[in-house]
Amino acid sequence: MKAETFMNAVGLIGDRHLDVEIPKKRIIFYKFRKVAVAVAAAALLIVFPLPALTAFGVDSAYNILYHISPSVAQTFKPVHKSCEDNGIEMTVISAERSGSEASVYLAMHDTKGTCPYGEWDLYDSYNINVPHDMIGHCSFLEYDEDTHTAYFVVHLETMDGSKMPKGNVTFSVSEMLLGKIRTEVNFDDIDMSSIPYEPETTTRSDINGGYGYNGLPDSHEYRFLLSQEQPLCMPAPNVSIMNIGYIDGSLHILTRYEDNRHTDSHGFISLINNNGSNISKTTEFGFSYFDDSNRDSYTEQIIPVAYDMLPECLLKGEFFTAQDFISGDWEITFPLE
Repeated sequence: MKAETFMNAVGLIGDRHLDVEIPKKRIIFYKFRKVAVAVAAAALLIVFPLPALTAFGVDSAYNILYHISPSVAQTFKPVHKSCEDNGIEMTVISAERSGSEASVYLAMHDTKGTCPYGEWDLYDSYNINVPHDMIGHCSFLEYDEDTHTAYFVVHLETMDGSKMPKGNVTFSVSEMLLGKIRTEVNFDDIDMSSIPYEPETTTRSDINGGYGYNGLPDSHEYRFLLSQEQPLCMPAPNVSIMNIGYIDGSLHILTRYEDNRHTDSHGFISLINNNGSNISKTTEFGFSYFDDSNRDSYTEQIIPVAYDMLPECLLKGEFFTAQDFISGDWEITFPLE
């Protein structure tokens, strides 16, 4: 983490928040079927009250109590400012209230030093449990290659604009995308003067699920490209151009994003004319769907353009993908004071 960013984060809070205690042994409660959990929870409730079970770290009791009364659940939730799973240690650096808002700085440290360099993404798998009604989100700050540490900031805000109350906050994560990279490319390997005219097509009814975007004509008879066995080119990691052709007055470009569930691969292809203008910026629409195994995703961009204009145009692409994916159980609880 850059010195300026780190000092800004640390400077927001007193020394008491920087005294991170790392538990020697983390107790993991495995999740059984809902019936088994309900029976076990009911049995425990005969002997112990919910707050006591929550204080002992019983997940099912905590979930029940949080549903009934978040403020009580967070009061009895044990404080653990650091945790580790699958070689990733999550630690709270600082937490500070200011008016109706609060900022929390977190560190995700790769203890083995094997994660790829680049941006980390919590992949919308995080949960923020707070004692009172409020809104919040988590954002990536930066990745420090020297220490193999990714930094995030959690922003909290009261819903009614009132002063941010004190209390314990629980932050948990179950999935992370590691080493996200961005690739820009010119498609020099695609001959724009030889784009196939009216190639073989399929209809939406033949495609596994999917959805149209940017005003795709609502017709099951609309025609789409077939995916070829071999890609025309591979412009970026986990990205392949599977077909291209001219159909019904538009240029169609079919792109495959491999293992999308674990890479979050996505991107965009622009059609640039000889004046440098992006033809696809305001006219492009398309269709996205998954393969039969629901592993790879496909996007067919459809750009209305005259066929005789294509030889004067250039295709440019911008793609994003993650180099690695990891799942686990990370959870910390810390005070906002």
